[in-house]
Amino acid sequence: MIIDFTIKNFRSLKDEQLLSLSVENPKTHLLENISYPSNDKVGVLKTAGLYGANASGKSNVLMAFAALQWLVIDSGDLKEGEKIPCYEPYLLSDKTKTAPTTFEIEFANKGLRYVYSVTYDRQKIIQESLDFYPSRQKANIFKRDEGDTWETVSFGGLYKGGTKKIPFFENNTYLSKAGNNAAAADMIRSIYTYFRSITHIGSGQTIKMLNLFEHESLVKIISDLLCSVDTGVKKVSKRANKNNILPHELPPGLPEDVKQAFIEDNKYSFVFAHEKEEGGVVLFKENRESDGTRKLFNLLPMLINGFLNGYIMIMDELDNSFHPHIAELLIKLFNDPLINKNNAQLIFSTHNINLMTPNLFRRDQIWFAEKTNGATSIYSLDEFDKSNVKTSSPFGDWYDEGRFGALPKIHYAQITKIFNEVQKHHMKVDRTLSSTVNGAE
Repeated sequence: MIIDFTIKNFRSLKDEQLLSLSVENPKTHLLENISYPSNDKVGVLKTAGLYGANASGKSNVLMAFAALQWLVIDSGDLKEGEKIPCYEPYLLSDKTKTAPTTFEIEFANKGLRYVYSVTYDRQKIIQESLDFYPSRQKANIFKRDEGDTWETVSFGGLYKGGTKKIPFFENNTYLSKAGNNAAAADMIRSIYTYFRSITHIGSGQTIKMLNLFEHESLVKIISDLLCSVDTGVKKVSKRANKNNILPHELPPGLPEDVKQAFIEDNKYSFVFAHEKEEGGVVLFKENRESDGTRKLFNLLPMLINGFLNGYIMIMDELDNSFHPHIAELLIKLFNDPLINKNNAQLIFSTHNINLMTPNLFRRDQIWFAEKTNGATSIYSLDEFDKSNVKTSSPFGDWYDEGRFGALPKIHYAQITKIFNEVQKHHMKVDRTLSSTVNGAE
């Protein structure tokens, strides 16, 4: 589980911003929304929602997770001298547009707390370190400072087993090279696997886990779930495609993983049964279903996999294509200790004020993003005066009234003036056209 995430100089996040999912007052409200994934019993929130106006920077906060994940998983594929593509500094200041970006994440994995930090620019990794808490005191696993090569990285005394000195270029993170190396210590490879398990779903993006559909039992479970949320679907069936794409039929030069994705994507198709008025069923192809049904159909395998393995899911615009009650259902499932037994976690952005209720969220689970002069700041509802914002307060209504900020500033008078000018302009154009036509006659 993610405990804390710090971002500095990434996209609209100019100054250091902290998204904290650690719990300072665990006994105040909705105790079932808290997990204790590490041996030292630090409380961590199972869900957190980020609110704010359009273009406030909500998506940039979530994209920072994806950038960090790319550094850990994929930067090891960069060749010497190649630029780091996820370097996207704050561009509205000369002081930051070429300055480094820094991420620091505290997380729990297999009962232990870890802190991973990385600082980088377009060309290179400037600083990188990994610490953990074998006891109450933090201990270092490895540390890489500016100018260090793979031969000069320092290692802590508790980093045992496996090969430590693994070659990397200055644009590769050490973790990306060591974590994907069979000779490295189990501890490092476990951290690498942890980052690989994070699922990031951007706004409007669909991710299919087709390999999970190999299991007929899972198809039945998903079919039953779709029937339980009033989609109109009575049953989902899997069918093997007759004309499978073979590797030699694909264009030459495609990467192997892209080829495999094409093959898997065309291996099966699904049909959705709907009841006829006269009895019996009609079978619809997936593209005949609504956007919401298709999105839920593709999301459900990830949910099941996440709950079984304790994975993290990061979703931009959770309510996109979903009815508010479906979005609420997803949050309830993550918060439910009888369903979420393995510390799965959901971090999302949304505009759905109906979700902002004390029946669903603690104050520390609700976050806001707000821009000032182009720079995003984030803050929690828990930071407001607790004598005023109580655990029983109508969070959503008060947010809608503007008590917590992070609302769009709409200048209605200016907007109506612009539209009036547009209409006047087009009326003149219409008269000109009319005169021209009449003159031609």
